[in-house]
Amino acid sequence: VRILSPQPTDSIYDPACGSAGMLIEAATEVKQSGGSVQRMRFYGQEVNQTSAAIGRMNLFIHDVEDAQIRREDTLQKPKFVDAKGKLDQFDVVVANPPFSLKDWGADKWSTDPHRRAIGRVPPKNNGDYAWVQHMILSMAPKAGRMAVVLPHGALFRMGAEGKIREKLLGMDILDAVIGLGPNLFYGTGLAACILVFRQKKPKDQRKKVLIVEPAV
Repeated sequence: VRILSPQPTDSIYDPACGSAGMLIEAATEVKQSGGSVQRMRFYGQEVNQTSAAIGRMNLFIHDVEDAQIRREDTLQKPKFVDAKGKLDQFDVVVANPPFSLKDWGADKWSTDPHRRAIGRVPPKNNGDYAWVQHMILSMAPKAGRMAVVLPHGALFRMGAEGKIREKLLGMDILDAVIGLGPNLFYGTGLAACILVFRQKKPKDQRKKVLIVEPAV
């Protein structure tokens, strides 16, 4: 969240929000920087009913008032769309989605009405890049930026995922790749990474990607 530098007028979106931890951290970051969250807007979607309910409660407890949490499968039924059915776009998009999700809906991705299959349809048994594709199209066109936590293997697996990475590099929106060590997340010992994207990179960073490796 801090990497994305949320601002007091930003809209924040987490498509796999769970109990809304990322959204709360965005509000906390602004408050700790001396800003107000009164003009911020917070949006989250979560497939699990219990987690979505906890997320709403968490936001209320943390005095985050302008927030919407909607329950549904983001990859198959995104709930934040405009009157024409186009995906809503946000200033900050951040998520720690479920790693290597199976049965995520690949059979419908090639005919997805939102045209999220950037570069290629991700493998049917691994939805990591489906989250990336969805989040990219959810970024605001000018100042939009996003960060997503993925398993480290997402940087190296070939096939369809390799084609997607090639496409994203050609779009020059990938800003940084930050490697993380193993055993950082509850429920998995896998090493992870953070991919940071920006719709418009500063001039001195164009055609470049910052790579940060974890200390050995």
